[in-house]
Amino acid sequence: MKKILQVLSVFSHPIFLPLFSLVIYTPILAKYGENALILSLIWIGFAYLLLPLLYFKFIRKMNLASPNLDERRSIFRAYSLINAGFIFVSIFLMTEYVSFFIASMLLHVTMLLLAFVEMKASWHTAIWTFLTLVGLMVVYNYSFVGLASMVFLPLSILVTVVLVRKAANAHTWFELGMGAAAGAFASLPVLFF
Repeated sequence: MKKILQVLSVFSHPIFLPLFSLVIYTPILAKYGENALILSLIWIGFAYLLLPLLYFKFIRKMNLASPNLDERRSIFRAYSLINAGFIFVSIFLMTEYVSFFIASMLLHVTMLLLAFVEMKASWHTAIWTFLTLVGLMVVYNYSFVGLASMVFLPLSILVTVVLVRKAANAHTWFELGMGAAAGAFASLPVLFF
């Protein structure tokens, strides 16, 4: 059972945030064509996944499976900067993503602030709450009709993540709630931009 919980934790990991966002933004990004999506996936894979993981693992020598508060601060600081870079790139490539990366940067800054006051909020829960609410806001902002799957999939994963993180004793209910609150708060820029 422990192996199943670990596998679920890895596949729902927050470092895959931009990839998960494609579930929500696919109808909007369809206008860019297949080549733009492939280029985006390569860029996301390199700048959001590969470079940070190499930095955390080999330069900082972090225990990524269960980082301490100092390591969590470093992770959130790094992803805040990475999201700032993605905001700049999105202005020129895919303007629909600017508000997403502003909100994502706000999420990581919020998680960083919580880590500075030594609160271990669930990053997994924060990300999936964030994606669920961003999905609702995208449906609302673009007046999509009949695209409940854009919200249903992240919501079902959110519920699964909360149950898995609790079953694995990775977080308390309070830490899961703090993660959900951080994700909900950080998603607000998507509604207004």
